[in-house]
Amino acid sequence: PVPRRQTAAMGKKKGKKKARKARKERRAADKAAEKAAVDAVVAKVEELTLRIKSELDTSDLFAPPPPKQECPICFLPMIGTLQDARYMECCGQLICYGCDKENHRVIDATNSKKKEKEKQTGTKAIMVVHSCAFCREPASTSGDEVLLRIEKRMEADDPLAYSHVASRYRSGIWGLQADGLKA
Repeated sequence: PVPRRQTAAMGKKKGKKKARKARKERRAADKAAEKAAVDAVVAKVEELTLRIKSELDTSDLFAPPPPKQECPICFLPMIGTLQDARYMECCGQLICYGCDKENHRVIDATNSKKKEKEKQTGTKAIMVVHSCAFCREPASTSGDEVLLRIEKRMEADDPLAYSHVASRYRSGIWGLQADGLKA
């Protein structure tokens, strides 16, 4: 028979061997799972790369850019759509800021001359109302009037009118509640 001390020591050795073996198996399983995850990511990247390459092959990268929109008054090209132009709710035109500012400057200058003449003569002068630089429709005086005009433009399926209302919903002006979903 084997002395009791030796059997206890042999049991501890066997327990350590089992624990080492279990750790080794766990590491191998973790490595296999990690490799499978990496392989899945690599496959997805390769798939996306092929899709992008096929899209680039079918699109003409060197096609001429679309024509720039011109201001209907001065015929100068506008770089962006709503960044460097003003949407006129009355007629649905995009007018460059230069033409819009000049229109306001001329009207303001005319009104100031009329005010001076009014002071000199003492007679009541009729002031010029701000109007659209394209169609000469008098400018809207309230947010409700602007909304009515834009709704008219939307009924005429004007895409810029839809875009204009969406931007107003985003910023919450003209009495509209700021609403990201409607924008």
